[in-house]
Formats: sequence, C-alpha cells, structure tokens
Amino acid sequence: MTPKTIKAAAVVAVVAVAGYWYWSPFLAIRQLQSAAQAKDADAFNERVDYPKLRESLKGQLSAVMGEQMAKTQDADNPFAALGSILGLAMVDRFVDAMVRPETVMRAMQDGQMSPAAAKPSDAPAAPTRNPYSQAPAEAREDNKPKWTYERKGVDKLIAYATDPQKPGAQNSEKLGVVFERSGFVNWKLTEVRLPAMEK
Repeated sequence: MTPKTIKAAAVVAVVAVAGYWYWSPFLAIRQLQSAAQAKDADAFNERVDYPKLRESLKGQLSAVMGEQMAKTQDADNPFAALGSILGLAMVDRFVDAMVRPETVMRAMQDGQMSPAAAKPSDAPAAPTRNPYSQAPAEAREDNKPKWTYERKGVDKLIAYATDPQKPGAQNSEKLGVVFERSGFVNWKLTEVRLPAMEK
C-alpha cells in the first residue's frame, strides 16, 4: 500500500469511529427500546443503572412532598418534623417498589413511569374485532410517544417522550429519560425526570 492509500484509510477509520462515537447514545436508546419490546429483561437491565435511577426519583418525589408539606404544615406543630420523616420513608418505599424492570420498560415504550394495570383473572373475554376497524397494533402505534433528544455535553443525552395528543408540550411537561456515557461508546439509563419535575 502506498503512503497516500494508508493515509486515506486512516482518515476513513477516524471518521467512522467518530461517527460511531457520536451516534452511540441513539444506538443505546434503540437497543433499550428493542429489549423492552421483546421483554428481554437481561439485555434491558445491562443498560440501566438502577441505583442511580432510584436516587433520582427519590430526590424528585421528596422535593415535591417537602414543598407540599411546607405549604400545609403549622410551624408550631410539634409533630411536623415527624410527619416529614414518615413522608420521606414512604417515598423511599414507594420508589423501591415501583422501580422494577417492567416499569422502566413501560417508560421506554409508552413514555409513562407507572406500573401497568393488572388484569383480573376473571376478566370477560374481549369482543370479536370488527375486521373493518383499525387494527389494535395500528392503534397502539398511533398512541406511542414521539421521542425528541437533547444533548448535555458529550457525556449526557436526554430523551423526551412527547404525547401525540399534546405535540406542543414543553419539555418540563414530558417524561424525560437521561442517558450517561459509561465508557467510550457505552451508555446507561441513569435518571427518569417526571413531568413538571425537570431539573
């Protein structure tokens, strides 16, 4: 190989690596969504930092609870501090119970951070679908959130779930999922920003 060929190959390699580095967070998001859709918990969990995720939710919910209690508490009430302690303990238990793979999977699919409603075992059978009506899969696709992205430096990316029924909503009104770099091209979900609680 001539020096010119080697130089050209090196430039192509550098550009390819740089491109892969730049697009790596979007690839990670796509892989996480694919794992959620396939209900592949092992592949999904590899890309989620659950301790950081729990701490982010506890911080947000504790702040909201603190604000609400400050508005309603009587400063002279000797039980006010006890109420705050019990409230924070409830937040911890709630977050620990809520942050499970199936809940986070739903956030990546539907843009909602809430457990899926359980179906009773004796629920009546679904009615026969009209063949001329819209297919359930198509209806679900129409209701799926549209994702927009915001980079925060080179090591953080936030994906916002936009409700198709509310296309003009501000980012603070949307659920946001935060991905942080973990290595050269590896990314992990580390935070979920609840609507109206964006920091």
